[in-house]
Amino acid sequence: MRAFADLLETTAAATDDATNRNLTALATVKTALKITNTDSDTLISALIPRATALIVAGCRLARDAAGAKPTFARETLRATWHSEPIFNRGSELYLPWRVPVYSIDSVVEADTNLTVSTDYLLMGSTPGRLRRVSSDAPIEWSTGKIVVTFKAGFSVATSLATNIDAAIEAAAIEQIKGMLFAADRDPTIRSENVPDLAAVSYSVPGGDVMGANVLLPAVRDMLAPWRNPAP
Repeated sequence: MRAFADLLETTAAATDDATNRNLTALATVKTALKITNTDSDTLISALIPRATALIVAGCRLARDAAGAKPTFARETLRATWHSEPIFNRGSELYLPWRVPVYSIDSVVEADTNLTVSTDYLLMGSTPGRLRRVSSDAPIEWSTGKIVVTFKAGFSVATSLATNIDAAIEAAAIEQIKGMLFAADRDPTIRSENVPDLAAVSYSVPGGDVMGANVLLPAVRDMLAPWRNPAP
């Protein structure tokens, strides 16, 4: 069964700037961490895009064929399933992992334009699945070429941080907090105990403090609903 797209293209990309890409903003981070001075502004501003990139990678957002940076910002995308006459596609096609799916602009199956609700249904936005139907009953997709144009991601009408899901922004702030506090301490220390004098243990390469993808375990848990489960 070939239910996953062969090709992903970006037809209208989000502008590559902080307003459209960052998952949170300096003022929001400072408020959440109860920071009232400006001493850490430069560092926090540098950590925001780093945390954003880590979260995008941790959620495994699909990268397009041109290698453009994936984002949670809304973009227009085109997914293509090439003609596969010997494969059974089943009744559902999975859109490449860009979340949430905002709208389906067009579906063309074997050069025929399909109509939403009559010919297909959007089954959820995370993940985005298209179910082929006839008279409200599931049927198999054609083995011909299928092209789906869709929009996915959060609105950037004001800024991405203003419109992002609150759980994703909270995860970004938690990651930034860990990175900010780590900047002021020895990153190899895992624990410190001072009963009589001191007892310190250190991390080792490949240890489990931050995880292999450098996201804090708590952050990975917060992002679970937005993370592509495919390896």
